[in-house]
Amino acid sequence: MLELYIARHGQTEWNVAGRMQGWLNSPLTEKGIESADQLGQELQSISFDAYYSSPSERAYKTLEIAIGDSTKIVCDERLKEIGLGAWQGMLVKDIEANDPERFRQYFYEPENFSIEEGENYFTLYDRVHAFTEDIKHRHFKKGVKQRVIIITHGITLMMLRLIFHNGTIENIRDYHVAGNAKLHVYQFDGNAFKCIKEPKVEF
Repeated sequence: MLELYIARHGQTEWNVAGRMQGWLNSPLTEKGIESADQLGQELQSISFDAYYSSPSERAYKTLEIAIGDSTKIVCDERLKEIGLGAWQGMLVKDIEANDPERFRQYFYEPENFSIEEGENYFTLYDRVHAFTEDIKHRHFKKGVKQRVIIITHGITLMMLRLIFHNGTIENIRDYHVAGNAKLHVYQFDGNAFKCIKEPKVEF
């Protein structure tokens, strides 16, 4: 049995300011640091076999604070947030005002979304799916329980959940952006993933 413990990074300064981050980064806020510490307390009694993080500092620092040891962390580029090209660093309200059609596609027609020097949802799917296949190959052992923790980003976590449920790009919104540093737990039995814990949806 393989258990995956997955969370989004803690709150950042750009989360508070309403800026798109994508592949760029901003520091964790005090609240973000506190939530990473709370995540660590939640995980304190669990022994993990592997620790994976997006290489973005906000994700890496969240996991470092939670486990108190950076030497165990493996950074994987496939866990980065969706790349958003010129939108990165912009205020969400300005994107909505200046690029309304593509903004609408980003949220409501993901199958049609694309952006220069960034990614579309299909590209994101491909790299996240490749990561999940590697995780299964590396860590699933019949008759042996393996536990893996993963810290990633809002849209990337949505994509992970979509893949676990065999969903399609058109329905990614069904999986909602997770709250910062909130834990999702999935089990893999060799055939399929099953959700055994997820946080309440935050609006």
